[in-house]
Amino acid sequence: MRPFSECTLYLITDRTLSRGRSTVDVVRAALAGGVDVVQLRDKEAGAAAIVEEGLRVHELTARYRVPLIVNDRVDIALAIEAEGAHVGQTDLPTHMARELLPAPSLLGVSTSSVDMAYRAQQQQADYVGFGPVYQTATKETVASPRGTEMTHDTLEAIDIPLVALGGISDHNISEVVAAGVDHVAVCSAIVGAKDVERAAATLKEMMLQAQANRRAW
Repeated sequence: MRPFSECTLYLITDRTLSRGRSTVDVVRAALAGGVDVVQLRDKEAGAAAIVEEGLRVHELTARYRVPLIVNDRVDIALAIEAEGAHVGQTDLPTHMARELLPAPSLLGVSTSSVDMAYRAQQQQADYVGFGPVYQTATKETVASPRGTEMTHDTLEAIDIPLVALGGISDHNISEVVAAGVDHVAVCSAIVGAKDVERAAATLKEMMLQAQANRRAW
């Protein structure tokens, strides 16, 4: 399996945005386009449906040697032998999730401040999701946009990977990477695209170019 540190473009699924396509079909196209982490997020389906879908998605991610992360549900992550789970501030506490997930399972934690990110690191999270960087309609209740400056400050304050998220698209992904970010999570800009594979490929290429430009500075 590809080490998380080498993964750059992180897909968050959302079947409400997928234009009637199945999550499996969206993930298949996104992987072909260059996504190298997949988070299975479904706020509406029951556990049995998420397990069934998760097993099919895991077959795809395994072919690409891409980590599969399950949002919220540590139990489902364990049941389908996913590579990890991601919890929010109102989900299972980070230290409890860490105790349940066996090594080398990945544990990600949603954060929106330097203090949250540092605390997640202290509680043995493997990475933090930080945002929203920009305004986003993907979640109903989120913090106000954090911007690239706060994102950079948070990145500098922790020693684990930071995945920037929230409102990121081909219009702004380059400036996020220019702020020092190496890991970017995208939902609607890929899931809601007419051509998922092309959208993923475009974002991946823009990330790689922005990283090259940053190194050149």
